[in-house]
This record gives sequence, C-alpha cells and structure tokens, in this order.
Amino acid sequence: MMILSRCCWILLLLADPVSSFQSLSSFRLVARKKPKLFSTAGKGFGAPPPSPEPAEPAKSEQEEAAATATAAKVSPVTSSRDNAFEDVGVRALEALRREEAERKDEELRRVRALRIIDSSIAENPASIPEEVATKMGVRMMSFAGIPLLGTLLAFVAFWYLSVEKNMAIQPNMVAYTTIFFLVIGLGGITYAIFSTSWDPDREGSMLGMEEVKRNLGNVQDGLERSRLNQITREKMAKMSEEEIEAALRDLERRERQG
Repeated sequence: MMILSRCCWILLLLADPVSSFQSLSSFRLVARKKPKLFSTAGKGFGAPPPSPEPAEPAKSEQEEAAATATAAKVSPVTSSRDNAFEDVGVRALEALRREEAERKDEELRRVRALRIIDSSIAENPASIPEEVATKMGVRMMSFAGIPLLGTLLAFVAFWYLSVEKNMAIQPNMVAYTTIFFLVIGLGGITYAIFSTSWDPDREGSMLGMEEVKRNLGNVQDGLERSRLNQITREKMAKMSEEEIEAALRDLERRERQG
C-alpha cells in the first residue's frame, strides 16, 4: 500500500511539480498541527480539565502563635461575662425567694394578730369608753342641738307671722326652712362624732379640727385592716387548726433565732 502511494506521488510530481509541492507542504503542515490540537483536549471529546486551584500558603509559626494568644485572651473575657450573667440570675432568684418568704411571714403575723384580737374581743366585748361617749354627747348638744332648736324657732316664727300679723306664708318656704335646719343638725351630729378625741386620756380642742383629721385617718386604716382581715380569714378557712399552729410555731422559732 505504501509503495503504491509513493508511486502516485512520484507520478503527480512528474506531471505538475509546483502543485504537487504545494499539496505536500499543506499536508505536512496539517499533520504537524493535529497532534497539538488533540493534545490540548485530553482524552475523549469533552471539555479540557479545569486547572487545579492554587494551594493555600502554609501558616508560619508566628501566625499560629498569634492566633493561639488571641483565643487565649478572648476565652477569659467570655467566661467572665458568663459568670457575671450567672451571678445576676442567682441574685435575682434569691431576691424572689426572700420576697416570697417575707410575704408568707407577713401573712402569718396577720393571722397571729387576728387570733389575738378575736380572743380579746371574746373576753371583753368592744364598746366605746365612757369618757369618749361623754365628750361626744357634749359636742352633739352644741353642733346638733342648736340647728334643731332653730327648726322649732322657725315653726314658731311662721305661726306668729301667719296668725298675728296676717301674713301669707307659702308652705314651700316653711318646708325648705325646716329641711335646711335638719340637714345642718345631721351634719352637726357627724361632726361632733369625728371632732371628739377618741383617746380617753386626751381632751381635744374646742373645734376639734385636729381630731377630725386624725379620726378620719383612723377610719381609713380600719377599713383597710378590715379588708386584709377578711382576706386572712378566707385563707385561714382553707387550713386546718394543726397547720396554722405549726406555721405559727415555726414563725416564732425563726423570730427568736433572728
């Protein structure tokens, strides 16, 4: 086969030397270029393989030492911050427990005080001291008796003007006048009670302005105590007598130790 090819080339060369030389040069050029094309594609007909990524440069010993030192500095700060948060949480929990214990102790003290009051009332029923009742009576005669006397005098005056002087008196005027004096009389009774000194050993002032302020404050405190006593009685009703006695004994023991 090769001999036949060569013979053909020889004949062409003899027939047309110029064309044959150009064809031979082109063929050799193509033959030289082909291995280069196939060598760039790699095996098969796929895309050329990706170039490998450049490797990261290895860290030096100084960089590794610096990184270790930075981590060592950060870790104590983080641990100290965590410890601070834990301390805050522990203190808050202890404060809540202390407040709850104080609240329970205050309720037990109210229970103890209420039991003492109930026992004292059972032995000696509550009543107004005689000295205080006397002072109230005197003040009522002054602050309520005078308006009531004015009501009687108003009736007498209207009768005299109507009968003796033949004046036409409207019934509405009589009614309004008597109501006015009665209202003043009721207000006088209330003021007489609150302006009296409720302390048997204290006389009080003439008008009783200081006593009014003090007694109104006592009434407000009494209403607040009554509300708290009612709440305490409701809680006591849910407990047995043995539980109440045990809680009071424990409170007294802790108060002696404290």
